[in-house]
Amino acid sequence: MATRRYRSKQYGQSEEELSKKFIRTMLGIIGLVVFVILALFVFAPTFGSAFGLLSKNRNDTEEAVTVRIRPPTLTNVPTATKDTKINLAGYANEGETIKLFVNGPEVAQTTTGADGIFNFISIELIKGRNTVFVKAVNAKNEESEPGETFTIVLDTEQPKIDVESPKDGSTVKNLDKRITITGTINEKATLKINDRMVIQKPDLTFEYILGVKSGDVEIKIEATDEAGNKNEEIIKVKYQETS
Repeated sequence: MATRRYRSKQYGQSEEELSKKFIRTMLGIIGLVVFVILALFVFAPTFGSAFGLLSKNRNDTEEAVTVRIRPPTLTNVPTATKDTKINLAGYANEGETIKLFVNGPEVAQTTTGADGIFNFISIELIKGRNTVFVKAVNAKNEESEPGETFTIVLDTEQPKIDVESPKDGSTVKNLDKRITITGTINEKATLKINDRMVIQKPDLTFEYILGVKSGDVEIKIEATDEAGNKNEEIIKVKYQETS
């Protein structure tokens, strides 16, 4: 009987010890969870700020690269020219290599000076439409995107002047002391009649009333197209102040 009571007592003590261990374990787990939660509240803003700072620095670096390798700019590019070779100029960052592309391929390189200005001399064009643009390359061999693309028309032909009225050698009779001059230019042009500016209509025709005196009248018509080509037509008529 004594042995059985001893074993029961020993068994009861083991159960009590297990319960205490279980309680201590649970308390430890709860304490760990509470610590983790508190740590998140305390340190999360710091980690967030640090991550944000890193992201900002990365973005700032990317933005700085974009600004540093901005495309160069061509200035005063003509829309049309009569010259088969032209000069081009523009600006970019100091010390950059500027590449010039004409109708697709690269045709020339130059370097910007301390003022950022660059120049290309005697660039050859083909007849008709030409497209030009530039790129910049910095000291790290980083290349920019293409700058603005320009179209230059090489036109070496003079504008054609067709005078409809009056005809050369004709006689004009009226009481107005005026002659109405009409005609057409085959392209858009700046027009002068006897050194007076005349407006060309959208359909490329023109009309001008010239004050005259009786006798011989010389009418000089000058046309200059957008490329700078000039042409001149002179007609001579006789004016009579009569009905």
